[in-house]
Amino acid sequence: MFRLRFRHRSSATPALPLEPDVRRSRNRRGGPRTPLPLLPIIAIAAGIGIAYVSQSAHATKATYQLTTLQAQQQQLVSLDQQLGDELARLQSSERIVAAAQQLGMKPASHWTYVETKPQPVWPSSQPATAASHAAAGGAWQQLVGALAGAAR
Repeated sequence: MFRLRFRHRSSATPALPLEPDVRRSRNRRGGPRTPLPLLPIIAIAAGIGIAYVSQSAHATKATYQLTTLQAQQQQLVSLDQQLGDELARLQSSERIVAAAQQLGMKPASHWTYVETKPQPVWPSSQPATAASHAAAGGAWQQLVGALAGAAR
């Protein structure tokens, strides 16, 4: 920068042209500036701060979800109890009898049981006797013989 100097004119000194202010410029030797070795420390501190904020945000979100899920679980347990009570009421024999009577059904005056004979799974053409058991042994021998002949 130039600084203008004004001089009073006197009769003894002629008018001089304006001269720039010649001062020696000083280099800055102190003061606040970030030294290069501190930058990694600042970056590490910032990283730790960001990680801490991220961790606490994650923990807050997880706590909120846990609270929401616990409330839903309590609602579902309550609903399960209500539905269980309703199911027990609907399955009661008194209610079924009352509903049947409303539809015009009447209770039976007497009970009748029907007896059935068990049917064999493989119907046999011959009654099972001692002779049929002996023939079954012969049939077994015939099967073994046929298989042995087929193997030759």
